[in-house]
Amino acid sequence: MTVDPNLASNDRQDAILLIEKTHFAIQSATSDITHRMAELLSTGCNDVYFWWNAILSSGLAQDPDLKMTVIFPATEAHITKYSRQERRMITETAEIYKNAVLPWIESQPKSRLMWVHNILQGIKEQENVLFRDDDPDTGFIVLPDSKWDRRTLSSLYLLAISQRDDVRSLRDLTTKHLPMLKNIRDKALALIPERFPGVASDQVRMYVHYHPSYYHFHVHITHISAQVSGSAVGQSHLLDTIIDNIENITPDYYSRASLRFALGVNHPVFELVTGGALQL
Repeated sequence: MTVDPNLASNDRQDAILLIEKTHFAIQSATSDITHRMAELLSTGCNDVYFWWNAILSSGLAQDPDLKMTVIFPATEAHITKYSRQERRMITETAEIYKNAVLPWIESQPKSRLMWVHNILQGIKEQENVLFRDDDPDTGFIVLPDSKWDRRTLSSLYLLAISQRDDVRSLRDLTTKHLPMLKNIRDKALALIPERFPGVASDQVRMYVHYHPSYYHFHVHITHISAQVSGSAVGQSHLLDTIIDNIENITPDYYSRASLRFALGVNHPVFELVTGGALQL
């Protein structure tokens, strides 16, 4: 696999290769998956039940078996994110956030968000953008998440990325951001049934990660049936709940709240919050 032909052969840099199995395509009579079973391996039987493993022969180009993502060159942050690691539930108080976590976030190089700015500024991935609102205060774009295969509606996964660059995470949200949050919610929910017939607005889940994988505000939009990492309690916060907490409880709810979440023990924030001690 060639990533960059301009790199010298002796310029060795780390890369990450992600390989995922795709969903089965809807089969027609001429592309039935049973025709691709080159070898069957029996693993047992009991009464009317029979179990087999199968090896598939090459399929059609429009129905690939695998989806691959390459990150190159991969930084230490990338490697930590995708390495297998134990996860723990930890509690980040407002004081810990202000004194330890926020300075770390502010120290992150702007280059880590270059890919986001490339999309927002129309430089890259414009063919993927499904919706664009260029208002500098309330605007956002919608595009498919790279984890979605773009054909299985029950696993629909989109991202809404804010045009604002002053909101890094949930912690920054206050009353002044309510117009942006409501604009994302209302326009994205109207977009879904229009662009994806068969998916109703009440079949969509909209949420924000804390901590996010990158510190530029974005909202995850998934089909309610989708089994996606990060949608469980301990990392995701429903957009409607965020709006309600700011609007009806206190305007600075998220800068004052203690937030409990799941995090990998190798994540830099884990050590900042726990002081390097594993919580039992």
